[in-house]
Amino acid sequence: MYDRIHIGNIRSFLLPDLLQRVLRYTQNIDVEWVMNITDIDDKMIARSQSSYPDDTASDALGKLADKYTDMFLDDIEAVGILRDDISHLPRATDYIANMQAMIKDLLDSNMAYESDGSIYFSIENYQATGHKYGRLINLDFKPQSRVTQDQDQKDGVADFVLWKAKKENEPYWDFVVANKVLPGRPGWHIECSAMSNKFFGKLFDIHTGGVDLKFPHHENELAQSGGSQANFYLHNEHVSIASEKMSKSIGNIKTIDDVNDPMALRYLMMSGHYRSQMDFNLKDLKSAHERILKLRTYTDQLMLARVGQLPEKDTAYIVEESYRQFIAALEDDLNTPKALAAISLIEGKVFSKSAKELMRLANDVFGLKLVSDNPLHAEVLELIDNYTQARHDKNFEQSDKLRAELLSSHGLVVADTQIGTLVSRA
Repeated sequence: MYDRIHIGNIRSFLLPDLLQRVLRYTQNIDVEWVMNITDIDDKMIARSQSSYPDDTASDALGKLADKYTDMFLDDIEAVGILRDDISHLPRATDYIANMQAMIKDLLDSNMAYESDGSIYFSIENYQATGHKYGRLINLDFKPQSRVTQDQDQKDGVADFVLWKAKKENEPYWDFVVANKVLPGRPGWHIECSAMSNKFFGKLFDIHTGGVDLKFPHHENELAQSGGSQANFYLHNEHVSIASEKMSKSIGNIKTIDDVNDPMALRYLMMSGHYRSQMDFNLKDLKSAHERILKLRTYTDQLMLARVGQLPEKDTAYIVEESYRQFIAALEDDLNTPKALAAISLIEGKVFSKSAKELMRLANDVFGLKLVSDNPLHAEVLELIDNYTQARHDKNFEQSDKLRAELLSSHGLVVADTQIGTLVSRA
């Protein structure tokens, strides 16, 4: 973690957040979500040295990791990813011994070899055991040249580094292999596998990430894990601006600070399927903000209704159909656009306890912070009763005065519906 994440990166974290919410709230599955922090790689070392030139290599790296990890957690919390939902947040540098043990196993099985103090994974030897390299992108891969850097390489990738020989002014750890000391540091790919192995064992259920991680990163993880790592891989597509991928190299970065309403950004990203490319623009963000306001108004009206005011069920069974479509959409490869459309069947039209329960479920799944469980105070309830009575008596001057007071003094908007007076937050 060497820089602030941009909103394109955020989509990669919204995907597992949505997934764990769906599993928790619609399938009643206990989820263990591990999100590892890369706190050592080429880019981090370079940035730490330029940011903290007077510190030792290790101290500079630690300071940079602390700084951007804190920023990262603040950014994902802004878009509704709850820290308590993440079971573990391991840092790579805390699991060097695990990585070394994994590398030793690869050396013992002839899947890796040492060269000039570094250790590489042999794709040729891996393929010789009958495994296909390039499974995640269905690539007919032919070994070519060795890559000695951590960074993503899309073309000409062959053997990849597991342990990088010590370089001047870089943090390092001693690694004893066959009575030989190899001072250095881990390659990027081995970090993730070692940490997932630590928390899940050799096989776990679901691995997520951006589509750019499919190859070579996830493919390398799969290979160094013996050809079996996760049962399912979910990869989200890129977010672009003016049809260009959002990236630091292009310089078209937008961060969460550029977004006035983070929940609107969350809604916007859920309005497209995670496997579809998304072109970010302010017009769509504004529309998403307006949709959030309408959803919150409707949800408030249900949640803040008086005791006994909401009938048990709608007579047209619209809620049942909305729920059926909602669940079916989520079970269809997390089809959030259809799930959101299912909720629109009842939005602003149905006021019942069953509609209230469905909107609470939708709020839990989408994580849009629609629900307010703060009860209305007695003073506010009395004002609402007086407003309702004034409307009934056709004393519109008095009802307008009470409506204004509810808005100015209590931040509540009044709506006259078929089941009486309902209120929502302004």
